Amino acid sequence: MKLLAAALVSYALLSPTGGQMQPAPKPDMVKPAVRKPAGVKPSGPVESGPCQIGVIPIAGDLFMVEKFGPLKFLDRYVRTSVAAWALDELVVSRVRAAAPGISVQRIPYTPQELAAGRRPPSFFGGYDENLLAFTRRLAARVRCDRYVVVHRHGGSQREFGIGISQYPLDGPVHLFAMMYVRVYDGATFALISKAPALMTDDTFTERLMHNPLGGPSMQVDRAMFPEKPANAVNNPVLRDGVRMMLTKSLDKTLPGLLQRRPR
Repeated sequence: MKLLAAALVSYALLSPTGGQMQPAPKPDMVKPAVRKPAGVKPSGPVESGPCQIGVIPIAGDLFMVEKFGPLKFLDRYVRTSVAAWALDELVVSRVRAAAPGISVQRIPYTPQELAAGRRPPSFFGGYDENLLAFTRRLAARVRCDRYVVVHRHGGSQREFGIGISQYPLDGPVHLFAMMYVRVYDGATFALISKAPALMTDDTFTERLMHNPLGGPSMQVDRAMFPEKPANAVNNPVLRDGVRMMLTKSLDKTLPGLLQRRPR
């Protein structure tokens, strides 16, 4: 018994716990190295680092509802918001698709800056000068090698920008999305290239046969014309038609304009 007691005392002295019973270690007491979840990715492209192409989209949220009268002075134009259609975001995505492997960033601006950009920088300034001055102001925010400006444009008839038109005397109803693309040098702001965004080749035959309004358009049922312009944003036929025309026209036009030309 004396030997057994001595052995127990020795064990108690040598044990780090002093011979007291300790609970078994819980599994979570040994914490593994913290790892960032690999499957979580940003919802969109990360706009950081050097900018090779800066995009200034002016498709905006404006949708024109144009009801033409028998005489031009009887025409009626109403603007309504279609911000939910995300048209500017679509424009930026098509520039990215046309410039694979190139850093593309959207250049932000406020409605107030856009309104100020419509005012001519000088008494003799025109639309081109306004757009260039607007681009220069925004470029001070994000320096890029090139700037791509995609803005609303008029066709060969009375339609302008993005919207729907109804002709008198049971005439046709047209949905249209007419945009123009300008590419500026980021250092000198010289105009590198420009062109209307078209879904077809810009030839006399194509204009005559498939491009009667001078820009992307499609004839729709007269029932699609919104008698209350504010209802246009909730019409999926109008939304999908505009987005389709924007996509097709930009995908056809942008690659050629963004191609680097030998100096």
